[in-house]
Amino acid sequence: MLSDGHDPKVLDAVFLALGNEKRRAILRTLSYRPATVGQLAEEHGLSLPSIHRHIRALEDAGLLQRRKVGRVNFVAIRRASLAAAQDWIMAYHLEYGHDDETLENYIAGLTAKKWSNK
Repeated sequence: MLSDGHDPKVLDAVFLALGNEKRRAILRTLSYRPATVGQLAEEHGLSLPSIHRHIRALEDAGLLQRRKVGRVNFVAIRRASLAAAQDWIMAYHLEYGHDDETLENYIAGLTAKKWSNK
């Protein structure tokens, strides 16, 4: 396996967490401002047990930080794990062309090579 400089366990956890629509919505809310767990549950129409499960998954992926003050849990987005995922995605982003052009260029190159060997 080639190393791209990213911890595969971190990327797996981030992409697993981001694979859930509710968690992406929670992150979108937290991208604007921190919130309490109760606020998030209310805003997203989730029960407290359900929101806690989503928050735990986001925390495990390093996407959230939580702080308890008294009986209130505050959560905020942690951007470093998002940045790692974004960096990984951008490593596969071509600065030119689009998918069809890239495939067409590859096929044309193979075809040209095949004909030049005959």
